[in-house]
Amino acid sequence: MKQLILPGLFFLAFFTACSSRSDNNPRAVTDGAWRVSHFSERGDDETGDFSGYTFTFAGNGSASAVKQGAGKSGSWSLNSTSTRFSIDFGPKTDANKPLGELTDNWMVISLTDREIKLTDDNASSAEFLTFTKN
Repeated sequence: MKQLILPGLFFLAFFTACSSRSDNNPRAVTDGAWRVSHFSERGDDETGDFSGYTFTFAGNGSASAVKQGAGKSGSWSLNSTSTRFSIDFGPKTDANKPLGELTDNWMVISLTDREIKLTDDNASSAEFLTFTKN
């Protein structure tokens, strides 16, 4: 009997820890303006590249990034289980920096009404992105 209890407790603790995303409310994404509070790639902090940008995510899947009155349109989506967050602000080219760096299919680390923490779905890129509500 003890042999069954210990693995069961481990599974319960693991399942609870993995499913403890604070809010997971997709509507929280569309409420208000956001800023990039962290962006890193392979250990290099590139958060400063997004200084001054304000991001909004509309309920119809459109996104916008505005800096000093100039804007760029894009798109976003969140899958039905709130585990994948896709962003598209155009290609990852030098001409489209820094917004193109956000174009990706991200895995959701956590999603609350104040913060969206993401990591690249390609682990080898070691990219991390955090949006914080303004």
